[in-house]
Amino acid sequence: MMINYWNPIEEIDTVRRQLDHLFEDAIDTGKSSNYPSWAPAVELWDTGDALILKAFLPGVNADSLDIQATRESISIAGERHPEDLQEGTKRLFSDINYGHFRRASKLPVAIQNTKVEASFEQGLLTLRLPKVEEEQNKVVKVNLLNKGETSQAALEASHNS
Repeated sequence: MMINYWNPIEEIDTVRRQLDHLFEDAIDTGKSSNYPSWAPAVELWDTGDALILKAFLPGVNADSLDIQATRESISIAGERHPEDLQEGTKRLFSDINYGHFRRASKLPVAIQNTKVEASFEQGLLTLRLPKVEEEQNKVVKVNLLNKGETSQAALEASHNS
């Protein structure tokens, strides 16, 4: 009688090879869908008066970009298409993600979303997001009302002095 020993490493290696073949056969053909298939890498910096967001979008056409800003968040969406190949050329391998993408981020501070500035050069999207001016740093003189005086009369008196 022959004894067979179970080798878990061999089993794991078999599963890994099967998964490798599965993923090699599933290289993206560039067909797009309405669902995001990837998200760009981004960096966010704080310069004191503004946030600077940089998104790395090589191969993305500026016309496909949709940038939306609220007071608390930023959203970048678009699409990257594969390069057209010459007749007789086959794509053998690609690590590049194609199709729709969307990247939405909650911001650490409130911004003035109507004053956002954007530039797009050589696949690098740069957004300048001006921060909301903090009212707590603004000093306002408060006048006391005299007996019988209305707040409108006190306001007018403070403007005249």
